[in-house]
Amino acid sequence: MPGKYLVSLLKPFSSTGFPKIRRGVDLESSPGPHLPLVKYGNVQYYFEAILTDTVEQVDLFCSYHGMKLVSIQTKEETANLIAGLRSFLDPSENVRFWTSGKKFGNQWRWESTGRPVHYTNWAKGEPMPNSVGDCIEVFFNNDAKTLEWNDNPCYFANYFICESRD
Repeated sequence: MPGKYLVSLLKPFSSTGFPKIRRGVDLESSPGPHLPLVKYGNVQYYFEAILTDTVEQVDLFCSYHGMKLVSIQTKEETANLIAGLRSFLDPSENVRFWTSGKKFGNQWRWESTGRPVHYTNWAKGEPMPNSVGDCIEVFFNNDAKTLEWNDNPCYFANYFICESRD
């Protein structure tokens, strides 16, 4: 079907470190960047769950495709991201994704917008005091059924979420 992408990774990949992705998941695509995008309202998301890299490198990837690393601004947006992740990831996976959240001094900001982080959903005990973590990653907590935040060093390799806002 033109304009559609079909995610069809096989379970054997999970033994090599790739997340388990359900077969036959049909994701909407955009005429702009040629990536499988998921749209909620005026925001389109790209969920990268195969390649990992540092925040700096994944930010370049998003920029190349006319997008930015995600900045999570509301509880409703968190719900949209959960729905997007559930549409293709196996619920048992503990997969972490970079966002554009970065620590500047003692303040967390969304680097993609330059705005301070007001809405938060930190995992219990996060962000850790005196942590070397200076970037925000998110992960789906299957037990709590929510997308929780963690601070980690920006040089760690993670999957990532890009966004494009209308």
